[in-house]
Amino acid sequence: ILLRHGEPDWYPGGRDVAVDDAGLTERGRAQASAAAQALSAGRVDAIYASPLQRAQETAAPLSKLTGIPVVTVPGLAEIGIGSATGLSQRDVDRYFLEAMRRPLKEHWQGWPEGESFHDFHARVSKAMGEVLAHHGITPAREHDFTVWEQPARPETLVLVAHGGTNSVLLTHLLDIRPVPWEWIRFESELAAYSVVQARPLGQRGCIWSLIDFNEVDHLRATGLR
Repeated sequence: ILLRHGEPDWYPGGRDVAVDDAGLTERGRAQASAAAQALSAGRVDAIYASPLQRAQETAAPLSKLTGIPVVTVPGLAEIGIGSATGLSQRDVDRYFLEAMRRPLKEHWQGWPEGESFHDFHARVSKAMGEVLAHHGITPAREHDFTVWEQPARPETLVLVAHGGTNSVLLTHLLDIRPVPWEWIRFESELAAYSVVQARPLGQRGCIWSLIDFNEVDHLRATGLR
């Protein structure tokens, strides 16, 4: 289960410049609580989260309800952004708008003065591989396809991260060729979650199947969407 963090408080206390590592707004905390209620109604065996504050605060209610500690995975952090931090809302909007208008080939460089998309994809994919390996699930190539070791027993893992991170995780698990705008191709809402399931296929191993994408019923039910 890939859960995106709740609404971040980029400008706490009415300040006019964005903070580098935002926590959640009051609405964001309510979204995190709604997601925790929904997910804790089913099976949860482990909870992993990005080290960034908005992801940690989103994971906390689920950890409290299930009694399962959050394991912090640095590699699940959102793509590094360079000169956008410390800017006003108007300047942040301009920063992203101008970056989006660059020639497509330049998007592989990531956001201006930030982490390259190649590095981001490699970092997130490695982190996902390490998490799955801990649960006995490792990848192998079979002809032109990636297959995964079938888990010894069914487990439900919840990863709490970010729009960009979760979109790369979906691309990686579904064995789809990456592009530097994954966050648009697999765009999820704040505090929404997607579900991928390991399914047996072929003579050995399994592949990942997208069962649910951008689930927001828990937000609709509580008036948070």
